[in-house]
Amino acid sequence: MDADQAKELTTVEANLEAGPGSNPSQEGNHLQADKGFSLVDQVKKAPRVVVSDDQYDFSWLEEAARCARREGKRFSLIDSGLLPPEKIEWLAERGADIYSSDEAQRDFRQLEFIGQSAKRGGSILAYFYRGTLTADAAEGILGSLGNLGAQGTFLHLATREKDELELIVNLGVECHRGGSWLVYYHRASLVEELVNLADTGTWLHLSSQQIKTDEDTKFLLELVKICQLRGGNVVLYLENELPVIFLNDLIKHRAFVVFPSQLYDFRSPYRPLQDQSRRMRLDFRAYYLYPRLFS
Repeated sequence: MDADQAKELTTVEANLEAGPGSNPSQEGNHLQADKGFSLVDQVKKAPRVVVSDDQYDFSWLEEAARCARREGKRFSLIDSGLLPPEKIEWLAERGADIYSSDEAQRDFRQLEFIGQSAKRGGSILAYFYRGTLTADAAEGILGSLGNLGAQGTFLHLATREKDELELIVNLGVECHRGGSWLVYYHRASLVEELVNLADTGTWLHLSSQQIKTDEDTKFLLELVKICQLRGGNVVLYLENELPVIFLNDLIKHRAFVVFPSQLYDFRSPYRPLQDQSRRMRLDFRAYYLYPRLFS
């Protein structure tokens, strides 16, 4: 059986499964409508809904964004690069928070227009750049990212080498100037270069696995103070247990500690701290899509 015959057979089988007298295209439309109504219903019930632009027809994404605005909820759209930029702009202007990245392969000029639409719509553009940043190749990229930050885009970057950390300090400065934040996820050792980032008001996401000595705990508390002075903060992901006294100090200083999802036993000394941290609300602009996701 050749490919064309197989394709025809698949089509016949689909029509047979649909039942006598049924119209597959109509059934497809009904399925899309059911999905769309379900999305709008989610928006009405949940404080925040996250979807990708390839999950629903554009008309339903637009309706969901409008509904979220009416209900005072947040509607977050992952930009996969599927939709043309003008449609992403349209959704941003209607209140959809846009989460894009270099994986969507958007031109920086397109991103600037999307960011401007988000400003007009009272939404945000968050952009995660995972590409290379080296002194030789990064000048143009850094300039473009800096322009986005200066226009109010929330920039996200993950673990960089020391020389790259020095390069991205200016991104924190531009974001601060534009009224947004640089959000930086760091899984490497604590290094002095983080101080310069903290001084720009960057939000630093760190792992407890990097806290190994008393000097590390003192350094982290200092980072918290510096970040907060400039409008940023530290988010510490507890991936291994740290001294209770230190965690208590962190929470007292209004840093964010993300405990494991599983609750500690009520007899554990960590349980009161976990309960306290769960009552602290992390600003949605300070993380990329999900607060428990450590990129």
